[in-house]
Amino acid sequence: MEIKKQTKENSDGTAKEKVRERLKREREMLSKEQVQQDSEKICMKLRGHIWFWHADTVCFYYPLGNEVNLLPLAQEALACGMKVAFPRVHGEVMDFHLVSSLGDFAKGCFQVMEPTGGEMIQSEEPLVLVPGVGFDFYGNRMGYGKGYYDRYFSKHPSCRKVGIAYSQQLVESLPKCHYDVHMDGIVTEQGYYKGRK
Repeated sequence: MEIKKQTKENSDGTAKEKVRERLKREREMLSKEQVQQDSEKICMKLRGHIWFWHADTVCFYYPLGNEVNLLPLAQEALACGMKVAFPRVHGEVMDFHLVSSLGDFAKGCFQVMEPTGGEMIQSEEPLVLVPGVGFDFYGNRMGYGKGYYDRYFSKHPSCRKVGIAYSQQLVESLPKCHYDVHMDGIVTEQGYYKGRK
């Protein structure tokens, strides 16, 4: 019985890795022009939501490769006096640190730009804009396999979690593990999708 269970877990893990690699490959095929155009549209969609402007703290991410670029929106939020934070990794732990400028960053784990200073956020209900390899219409997220966001959300369950993706990264359903954290919604260049129940 235990052997069958292990075989199924291995099979599910293999299927998930295949989907992850396919979605990553498709995203990396996007042109710089397409990335810029769709990123601008996604920033515009976020600007249109009242929960963005009413958030006590907005947690962004620094884009890597062809990830959706939200930095112009982060700059706008800073100019409006909003509390803006970015993630920083310490070993197996990720926390969000407040920033006052987009100039105070340096390469950190996995070559991702991280804030060099700033205190950790104190808000218990921040808006977290979450990158990912893929999302589905049920609010499931496929990350990069390291589990940083899942661990963060398990410790801070009251966060508003909004996945950020291109429409091609939004699929009907994704393989799901018990520790995967459900998104409250997903924003693409085509609009906002609330996770199905």
